[in-house]
Amino acid sequence: MSTERFPLQSTQLPMPNKSPKTWYVSYTVSSVAHGHRTLRATETFSGETEAKMFARAKTEAGDNTLVAGTLNPVSPKRMIPSTEITSWLYDES
Repeated sequence: MSTERFPLQSTQLPMPNKSPKTWYVSYTVSSVAHGHRTLRATETFSGETEAKMFARAKTEAGDNTLVAGTLNPVSPKRMIPSTEITSWLYDES
């Protein structure tokens, strides 16, 4: 078995190094409830700052259904319930 390495061909370019997603923000997609359930969507972000920017925009648009937090395996685990979103958005730490 040869350990010789061959240069990459133009069709074999390395994949870009994507930052791992560490935060999520979940929100209600529409105000229409299906029975006792509401339709939710989740966006993921590379960091807390990006998640806050998205959540701030949704909050300013009138959405008060947001929840946020860290994705596994991020430690320590953080969960931000909808009742604490506003204070989290303006927390400087």
